[in-house]
Amino acid sequence: MPSGFQQDTNQLQAEMYKVIITMTNATFYPTADGNDNGGVTPNSSDSFAVLPTSQVLGKARARGNMRFRNVVNRLQSLGDCQIRDIVITEANGSAQATNLQFTVNYERTAFINLTGTAIDGSTPITTNAIAIQNAVAQGIRDTTNGALRVYDPTVGLGDTQQAIAVTATGMSATQTFGTVAITRIVETALVG
Repeated sequence: MPSGFQQDTNQLQAEMYKVIITMTNATFYPTADGNDNGGVTPNSSDSFAVLPTSQVLGKARARGNMRFRNVVNRLQSLGDCQIRDIVITEANGSAQATNLQFTVNYERTAFINLTGTAIDGSTPITTNAIAIQNAVAQGIRDTTNGALRVYDPTVGLGDTQQAIAVTATGMSATQTFGTVAITRIVETALVG
């Protein structure tokens, strides 16, 4: 009988993936007023020293925040996960994000469903990375309605609770899928 450590199939075996959403294309991620603007951002208006300069920009910020929540919900639907190491490129409360990166960690990747086709209509979901890319793209495209805090500089304290609608951004499902990149982070075990 062998001695020492043995791997069990029930043991947690975490896998981490780097998610990158590129939002530099203004046609794909519009900045004009409408339910499709706002990009994807974890930041609300009060995350910045320079707040949105208009109610329209405050609503865009709220939509981007709602889209990020949709992405997180889609990632959680694949299995228990952690989101960490968020890095975002956005100048201030009025500026739409141009790049969002974060790490998603799954403890039980065996539960991720690897069947079907991604929202681009042609990519088979055969790996965890493709399943995650598909979930992120779906979250970006999800239509959502909710009451959110919106910064409006014309109101006394600046914050109001408003009904916000989020629709798919100005791109096709294939284009959305293409703005999302996933890379598995491979850890090296140190033996000493």
